[in-house]
Amino acid sequence: MDAAKIAALAELAGDIAPVALPLDPTTAMHVDGDYAAYYFSGNDETTLASAKSKLITFVRDAKEIGGVGGQVIVHLSHGLSDKGGRFKIASVKPYQGQRDSSRKPKNWEQMRGWLEESKTLPGTDFRVVTWMDREADDGVAAAARYAWESGNMPVILSRDKDFRMIPGRHIVWTTLERHEIRPETWASTGPDSEVYGQKWFWMQMLAGDSADNIPGLEKQPAKQEGSFKDCGMACAEVRLMDATSPEAAYGIVKELYQGYYGASWADRFVEQAALLWLRVDNDAYVGDFMRAIPARDMALETALVKLEKRIR
Repeated sequence: MDAAKIAALAELAGDIAPVALPLDPTTAMHVDGDYAAYYFSGNDETTLASAKSKLITFVRDAKEIGGVGGQVIVHLSHGLSDKGGRFKIASVKPYQGQRDSSRKPKNWEQMRGWLEESKTLPGTDFRVVTWMDREADDGVAAAARYAWESGNMPVILSRDKDFRMIPGRHIVWTTLERHEIRPETWASTGPDSEVYGQKWFWMQMLAGDSADNIPGLEKQPAKQEGSFKDCGMACAEVRLMDATSPEAAYGIVKELYQGYYGASWADRFVEQAALLWLRVDNDAYVGDFMRAIPARDMALETALVKLEKRIR
């Protein structure tokens, strides 16, 4: 990266000094290839060659800023992947059912094809890993877990808000600022004013994820007894404002699910958790979200068995 670009990024980031970290050969970076393919496709005037070049340049810049002297791995969901069974899991709303393929950028399919066909990106040593049995998000989460178990902090590059639950050195997509969270981090506010850490999963359990058509908790109790109102991110922030641990968050979220769904609360809870949680085990197990549950709950275990039978 040239001096002028570093200076410009430093001015934009403001509180980062230095902008680039010393390169660490044990540090690897994991890139959200699904989002990168979409983002760098550009508009109708963007050429395919330009889109490819900009993607590679951006990843190189993030690599340097993140102090990445080890591998760079671009994670991609295969075009035929069932994304860890999420299409079958979702029953409240169709998973990603609101997406309209006609609105994809002109270069999107070719960018996807280029990444899927690549083992390494041209002119680089950046590896491309294409996942069939899970989403790329799950692949990054699993890779991050293995890095931590080896004593290394992974670097994460994505604009997808789901990634905020993954511990590591996050590179903010829009500014290339850094924000680090560890596996034990409950909640941390990044330079983009967003919540990172374990709390983010629990916030999504209430607010859902509109980008993937995941509802979370559909309704929360309203002031008038017996009535309910929509539950979005503002609801999640208020409800979890005083929660400082997974135990506290689970108690709050469980009570809200019980209050709206009654006897079927565990089925709805398990479905949403299986959709939202980024899986870190070898097999992308549908029940991997149970790692986040702070205490054993027989109602959830029973609901999980029912879910597994339903999606087989």
